[in-house]
Amino acid sequence: MVQLADWSGLVEARIDDFDALLLVAPVAGAGGSWSGPFRATASDGHDYFVKSLDTTPPGEGASLAVEFVVAEVGRLIGAPVCHTSLIRIPQAIAGWEPRPGTPLRVGLAHASRALERADEQGRPRLAARAQDDNSRRHVGVYALYDWCCGADAQWLYDLDNDRTLYSHDHGLYLPPAGKGGWTIPDLIASADAPCTLSDPHDGLSLTAIDQVAATLDAVDRADLVSIVNRVPVSWPVADDELEALGWFLEHRAPAVAQRLRALV
Repeated sequence: MVQLADWSGLVEARIDDFDALLLVAPVAGAGGSWSGPFRATASDGHDYFVKSLDTTPPGEGASLAVEFVVAEVGRLIGAPVCHTSLIRIPQAIAGWEPRPGTPLRVGLAHASRALERADEQGRPRLAARAQDDNSRRHVGVYALYDWCCGADAQWLYDLDNDRTLYSHDHGLYLPPAGKGGWTIPDLIASADAPCTLSDPHDGLSLTAIDQVAATLDAVDRADLVSIVNRVPVSWPVADDELEALGWFLEHRAPAVAQRLRALV
């Protein structure tokens, strides 16, 4: 069984040199939600919802790292997460206020690509299972929610693609749930605790359950190391906290796979 000490020293030399996606122009200010996402056009021509260190509540900047890691490990197991990326706020945009009195600073933020027409739902149970390939996509939601100790579950349904489902807005995942970050003691205390969705299991794809469970069983430490090492050094999380998170995910994956198989 993997030990926390096995991760010692695996996170190092984190950097802030990401320039593959730049914020080009704000489109709309932040609404009233906890993390303050604002809509902006990026250098690839797409619109994104952007969360920055300036829009998150004071002391909750680690929620950006939660957003980044949960989306990345979701892709690792084939969970239906939105297209996400780091995004650089350049000097030309610095000073724009997504909220009155909250100017943006130069630096790295987290971006989630916008859907043109989406039905956004909070915690009502997973819907539209018979539409599109949601019987498969829902399996990934169950897996990701349990693996990353989900909280404040949020779903998007793409109205232009037969209500294809996405899991998004993961900033309050990880223990302690709902806090916009994590602590090493809470990771240790929660490492073996189930965090399962209570939604009914009928109609899930049995093939997808087998596939996602097998992927969880085969999670590779090197992939997790790569993900946590890409968290920008300017974000307020320490290397040892990221090492503990990597350990938590590696340790937890086989039990999550077992619980996923038990859905049927």
